[in-house]
This record gives sequence, C-alpha cells and structure tokens, in this order.
Amino acid sequence: MTSAGGPDPVGGRATGVPSPVTEVVLSAERVELGTRRAPRERVRLRREVVTEEVSVTVTVRREVLRVDRQPLGSDEPDDGGPAPAGEQPPLELVLSQERPVVSLEVVPYERVRVGVREVAGDTRVSTSRSREVLEGGVVQTGAGDAGAG
Repeated sequence: MTSAGGPDPVGGRATGVPSPVTEVVLSAERVELGTRRAPRERVRLRREVVTEEVSVTVTVRREVLRVDRQPLGSDEPDDGGPAPAGEQPPLELVLSQERPVVSLEVVPYERVRVGVREVAGDTRVSTSRSREVLEGGVVQTGAGDAGAG
C-alpha cells in the first residue's frame, strides 16, 4: 500500500500525486464468557420416625413369706395347747411385688439447621473461533503489458 506523496512502488520515486489507497477490514470472532444460573437438582427433607428396640435392666422387688420356727423348751409355759378348730380365724397376709412400668415421652434431642452455600470451582471451556486473514502475493504481468498505456 502506498500513502499520499510516498514513493512509487514501481519506479521508487516520490510523486506529488496521491495514489489510490485500498483498505481491507478484517474481522474476527470474539469469545465472550459469562455464567447463567440454572437449576441443578431438587432436594426434599422429610422427618421420619425410626423405632428401635431398647433393653434396660430394672431391679424389681417382691415380698416372700418367711416363717421362723422355734422349738419350745420344757421350761416355757404351755398356753393351753392347740386351739380347737373354728375358734381362731386363719391368718391372711397380702404379699406385694413391684412391676416395671414403661412410659414414653417425646422430648427434643437435637436442632438441625439447613442452609445453602455456594462452592466456587474452575471449569475449563473450549470453543473454536474464526478470524479473517489477508493473503496476497505479487501478480506478475506479461511482457506485452509493460509498454501499454
């Protein structure tokens, strides 16, 4: 390309006449990157009741009848011998026992907080882009063209 008033590419001499300038604009694709938020997955939280078997040892007591017998000696007074049947009511005792009692009560045992946090990570993105290039070369003219004009 020549500029106005510059050397003539053929003769190498400067001329005062501007030569015509041809411009070519080359274009290229520009890669623009950004992000867009998109849904990834849906999460549902649900409370469930889990039943487990619990074994606990509990000490229980019960009453048992204890009879203490003592032989009578010859020096102890006789209270008259055995009582005739039907005169004394039979001796009755009520024996008791303990039984385990189980009761359940629902009590809070843990507080759970649920939140969302963002985790940043790098992702490699590859794409192809196009651009224009200018190719050219010297066009040789034939010998008969040199004198024309």
